[in-house]
Amino acid sequence: MQAKTTISLLIAFVFFTSSGHIAAELGNMDKAEAQAKTKFDHIGLAQMYEKEANEMNAKVQEQKELLREYEEHSEYYGREGQDFQSHHEALLRKYSKAVERNKEMAASHRKMAGRVK
Repeated sequence: MQAKTTISLLIAFVFFTSSGHIAAELGNMDKAEAQAKTKFDHIGLAQMYEKEANEMNAKVQEQKELLREYEEHSEYYGREGQDFQSHHEALLRKYSKAVERNKEMAASHRKMAGRVK
């Protein structure tokens, strides 16, 4: 019983620690955007957004591959197959939107870098 409690607390601790790190990283992004004044600041932000777009694009490709596998072998998935398919289609839409948004932000910062002297 004590082992289960310890494991549960450990899992909860890891979850809260990792989500706090993500929130801190997003807060740093907002701060970096607010403080960007030079051409090099905007170029750095553009590169960061392009990197994020590339990472999201890799996830898009992964979801497409999973969906292609499902379509080719849907009989292996049984009743849960439709849940699998809808879940991965939703992730595909989410990641695709993230790719587009990051590309837009990168283009925006490149444009700002061109305007700043």
